[in-house]
Parts: sequence; structure tokens; C-alpha cells
Amino acid sequence: MENTLSIVSLIIAALGFALAVFIAVRQKRTNRLMFLADRIFDPTIPRELRLPFYEEYLSMGGNGTAVKFWLIEGEKEKKQNSK
Repeated sequence: MENTLSIVSLIIAALGFALAVFIAVRQKRTNRLMFLADRIFDPTIPRELRLPFYEEYLSMGGNGTAVKFWLIEGEKEKKQNSK
């Protein structure tokens, strides 16, 4: 009986640890994506210096508003340069 209880306790502890690691990794990934998006949207940084942030954002699977912003901003610059 004591053996069974200790085995069950070890299994539950291992599952809890695995869940904690999963949550920590997911949170660190979310924080990194938010950091990268902030740099992409920052108009005080020249566009060519924001490029590495944009590329990392895409490589991490980021999409949505930051990508649309980057593409629209690029189109605006092309129009301004062509005038």
C-alpha cells in the first residue's frame, strides 16, 4: 500500500513539473513575441534596424497586425521614394 502511494505521488509530481515547464516555456515565448512586436511598431527606430526583429518575429510564427503593419509601411516607403 505504501509503495503504491509513493509511486502515485511520484507520477503526480512528475506531471506537475512537466506542466510547470510547459507553462514557463509558453509564457517566455509569448513575452518574446510581444517584445519583437513592440520593436516592429517603434517608429523611432529606422526601418532597416527593425528588420532583424521582424525576421525573428516571423521565424517564431508571429503573424497578424505586426506583419500587416510592416508590409503597409514598406509600401508607403516605396511610394514616397518613387515620387
